[in-house]
Amino acid sequence: MTSIPSDRLSTESGSEASLLSIPAQETSQSPSKVLVVEPHPTLRTVLVQRLRQDGHLTAAVGSAAEAIDLCRDQSPDLLVSAEILDKSSALRLAQLLGCPAIVLTARTGVEPLVGLLNEGADDVLRKPFGLEELAARCRTLLKRGRIGLQERVAVGPLEVHLLLRQVTLRDKPVELSPREFALLCALLMPPGMVRSRQELLRMAWPPFSGGPRSVDTQVLTLRRKLEQAGLGEGGGVTTVRQQGYRFSLDNLPE
Repeated sequence: MTSIPSDRLSTESGSEASLLSIPAQETSQSPSKVLVVEPHPTLRTVLVQRLRQDGHLTAAVGSAAEAIDLCRDQSPDLLVSAEILDKSSALRLAQLLGCPAIVLTARTGVEPLVGLLNEGADDVLRKPFGLEELAARCRTLLKRGRIGLQERVAVGPLEVHLLLRQVTLRDKPVELSPREFALLCALLMPPGMVRSRQELLRMAWPPFSGGPRSVDTQVLTLRRKLEQAGLGEGGGVTTVRQQGYRFSLDNLPE
């Protein structure tokens, strides 16, 4: 595959175009082409930088019209796009480009998310989101094609429904805030791995927000809710001194 030509990118900030000159990491397979469509220039730059770290040939534009012009001669392997675009939408753009799409939405509640999936989105990510979560979803979707993202992660009696952003313990719902849900997902990828505060910030917080104290505060609230749900002392979240946090169900009551 050839790289999307940088001279056809919008250069209002210049950063996206200049970054395209960085060669992708050499692998045994051709790198995937990812197109980011995001009106906000700062977020657009941050997203393209993170996806390039995984070796993807990544371009970024701010509108559907620019995306169509950019992809006149070739289609991307994956579209990462804001839900609402000027005179268009992420779903219509994905249909025009003929590629799978991860839709970035600011809407809350389960119904809009389910609606986007039913209308053809391959995955939906609700803002604010962590960069590592986006990167993981891109890797999964590119690997599986249109089969889509794994819908559930189960650890003992705890089930995390990734697409619906719901958590159940022994089939009973556990109410978590969007930040607590993102933090739990970060601790479960995979379970038992120690995650530093900085890693958790990258995985569960939006760019340029939060700090180590924010992580500690959210861990406390997550623990309390998981404890109240019946997941044992500490809710399965263990502090590893001078390292960070890990999730384990070793002390789960019978």
